[in-house]
Amino acid sequence: SKRLGRAPAIVSSSEYGHSANMERIMRAQAFTHGSNDAMMRAMRIVEINPRHPFVHKLLDACPKEDDDVVTDDTKDAAMMLYDMALLSGGFPIADSAGYSERMTRVLKTMLDVDSLSLDDEVDPPEEEDEPDEPDLEGMDGINMDDFNLDDLNLDEDDI
Repeated sequence: SKRLGRAPAIVSSSEYGHSANMERIMRAQAFTHGSNDAMMRAMRIVEINPRHPFVHKLLDACPKEDDDVVTDDTKDAAMMLYDMALLSGGFPIADSAGYSERMTRVLKTMLDVDSLSLDDEVDPPEEEDEPDEPDLEGMDGINMDDFNLDDLNLDEDDI
């Protein structure tokens, strides 16, 4: 497909089906009217770039025999490739909780984090509630003689 370019995969819609944008618009209208979500879904086509290095690595990680076990890392990589394809095609990720869990595992591995337990709560030092007094030294303050109260119009009718 010409749409793939350098991407490892992309999810596109069929030639005569709804586009990702049209699905988004119809879904927004359906939720306001309470319609069925399945009727609005576009026919999705997963296009995989067989020349991309991610696809080669994923294929190498797949079991060679039917009775071999697929590792969790391989499953995560396949699902992340699908999630990337959905986003590249303009479609939303359906399982946001699963996506978040996969990204947490990836970050944990990349950043070499042993445990996801939180550190103890930090107690910031307490500050005084009262502001500091302004430094008025060098300032003569307000001189009421500078104001001419006769120039002020204090009539209620004019306000």
